[in-house]
Amino acid sequence: MRFLVAAVLLGAQINAVNAESLTYDIKSGEAVSEHLYLLTDGTCVSSGQYRTKVLKDPEHGKFIIRPDVIVAVDPPCKGHRFTGTTFSYTSQKGFRGSDHLSVSVGYPVDTSEMLYSYTTYDVTVNVH
Repeated sequence: MRFLVAAVLLGAQINAVNAESLTYDIKSGEAVSEHLYLLTDGTCVSSGQYRTKVLKDPEHGKFIIRPDVIVAVDPPCKGHRFTGTTFSYTSQKGFRGSDHLSVSVGYPVDTSEMLYSYTTYDVTVNVH
């Protein structure tokens, strides 16, 4: 899942706010995950950690945000390890239907100035 949450932290300035809708289809009891990491343009160097905040929890499942070490699968950084963020949703066993959550994710635009750009994701998970 690609989620971006509008998290306003002390001393942080918001550079831009975006909104996006995402939809996933899964089987009951299954999980869906997205792994996010940031790269400095043109290099295989991490440019920082996401700032995240859950705006609306799902009613029929569990949503987890955790720091993670992620191995890039695409060129030019394929095989490199990065500190990133993993988002996971798992439906309640036996639940079938649609579940909704909202999360905001900020990525650093300029860490020396504490400037972050945020995107809010409104997520629908269709559970079959």
